[in-house]
Amino acid sequence: MVEHLSPERQQLAADAQPEARPLLSIVIPAYNEAEAITATVEELLRVPELNDAEIIVVDDGSTDDTAERLAHFDRIVLIRHRANRGYSAAIATGARLSKGDYILWYDGDGQHRPEDLLKVARCLVENNLEYCIGVRALGSAEPRERRFGKLILRMAVSIATSQPVGDFNSGLRGFRRDILLRYLHLLPTGFGASTMTTLLMLERGHIGQEVPIITRSRIGKSSVRQFRDGMRTLMIILRIFLLFKPLLFFGAIGVFLILGGGIYGFAEAITQRQGFPVFGALIIILGVQSLFFGLLNDQISHMRRERLD
Repeated sequence: MVEHLSPERQQLAADAQPEARPLLSIVIPAYNEAEAITATVEELLRVPELNDAEIIVVDDGSTDDTAERLAHFDRIVLIRHRANRGYSAAIATGARLSKGDYILWYDGDGQHRPEDLLKVARCLVENNLEYCIGVRALGSAEPRERRFGKLILRMAVSIATSQPVGDFNSGLRGFRRDILLRYLHLLPTGFGASTMTTLLMLERGHIGQEVPIITRSRIGKSSVRQFRDGMRTLMIILRIFLLFKPLLFFGAIGVFLILGGGIYGFAEAITQRQGFPVFGALIIILGVQSLFFGLLNDQISHMRRERLD
């Protein structure tokens, strides 16, 4: 059991393990999943194809007996956070301590099916991909109240990546180990690891694929709050824009201000016949500054990309 290791010590601990490296590592983040976690793990352990897989459960500071219900499983690695640090932190901890060539994410609330996990794993390994995302197909359980919000967010993600996006925040996905570890430091604290990795994979041009999956109704109460986590997701998308497409972001603002200031200024000058108004000139100046700010940040973004590559 590992508690409170820094990211650097987590990576050193994983690299220092003498055992042979498994092909697959399955990371299961769990926060107050006492009702579902036992059945979730037992389902995976019954799958013959996963006999050699490493199964890591990260108990993210649960206040119920999630960890205690896992104590009798000899085949799993149980990691405990002393305090609740969020889904992204749990994923990052499990990934850093994993030893597999491929890292798979699997929710601990009973939504996912082992056969879909195998589909994602086969997609990764057989096609030599860098990532694979399980896309929830028709027939999957999904609360109706979340559909409109997800549609809006999907549109925002598509604009951010300049390409159509399917299920951008599915919790069932897999990555080649070296690819995922490269981006762990960019994952937001708390909520948003799924959305962030989708955006990063698409924006950075990694080779991946989507496979259809069916999700079941979760067991127990969800810790997701629709409005709060929706706003957090929008902030993640904004962060991606600023990280990878600052010129598009600030350039759009700049062009809007320049056009708006110009139209307003000329309209006032023509109708009032008192020359170009100062307010219109100020708006245009702000637009020009926004364009130059975008150019500056675009250069910084290129330097960041060189670090990632």
